[in-house]
Amino acid sequence: MELLLIERARQKRRKIGIGVTSLTDSLIAGLRKADKFCEPVIYGTNVQGFTSIVSAKPEDALFSDLERGAIDGCSRGQIHAIPFRERFIQSYDKSFSPIEEMITVLEFPNGKPLLVSPGSNINLANIEEKEKLINASIRFCKLIGLPIKIGLLTQCRKEDLEAVSATSLEQNYRDTEKLFEIYRYSFEIKNYGIDFEKAYEDNVTILIEPNGTSGNQVIRTLYFLNVVRFYGAPYMNAKHIVVESFKNSKDFPDVMMLAAALANSKINIG
Repeated sequence: MELLLIERARQKRRKIGIGVTSLTDSLIAGLRKADKFCEPVIYGTNVQGFTSIVSAKPEDALFSDLERGAIDGCSRGQIHAIPFRERFIQSYDKSFSPIEEMITVLEFPNGKPLLVSPGSNINLANIEEKEKLINASIRFCKLIGLPIKIGLLTQCRKEDLEAVSATSLEQNYRDTEKLFEIYRYSFEIKNYGIDFEKAYEDNVTILIEPNGTSGNQVIRTLYFLNVVRFYGAPYMNAKHIVVESFKNSKDFPDVMMLAAALANSKINIG
């Protein structure tokens, strides 16, 4: 997937904004790496060698520039999630929620791509929410050029249903089966129960976790144990190119690569 993204990012040099509030050597090195395929614009503190907008509220300056077209896309970087999201949705309808179609883009060392959702711990992930996430993931696959193969995970196995009868675990499994029925005639899809490893072995590109808490923990575990590359979590229902990231990441070049690639995509992601 790296080759697909970097080729798209280099089609046209794009200005990508990023929140930076605490400088480290690894972060600066990451910005220099990103400079090879986009023009980083820094919001929050001054970074020598890069266009920098110093601000106590970097999210305000960042989204003001994004909305007026001064930058082509952005990453949250080190900005806290709540003020970042609250400022972002100011230009949208009150009912708009960016996490409804926020997917997480990962890649294993062997080159296997994996789109995981839901990734926000506050996402309860009912059937309707998961449909939105699956559709957003499908659009991303078509946009970047990835195969579409969907894996669904549950909170129990089929053979456990009698033991967990009339519990939320049974309901989660039943709902997942309904989700399977919705897509089974249009895409390759399978309910893997609790078996993440089988979904991995089958090379699924889209993985739907039981809920936002499990999804968030899986993503964090894989990333912070250096098992996967994390390209970020784009808002696939937004009119602007916005990619979420972990604020405590060491650097952000991969997230900026994804933002630049999306900015150069001919298909509107919103």
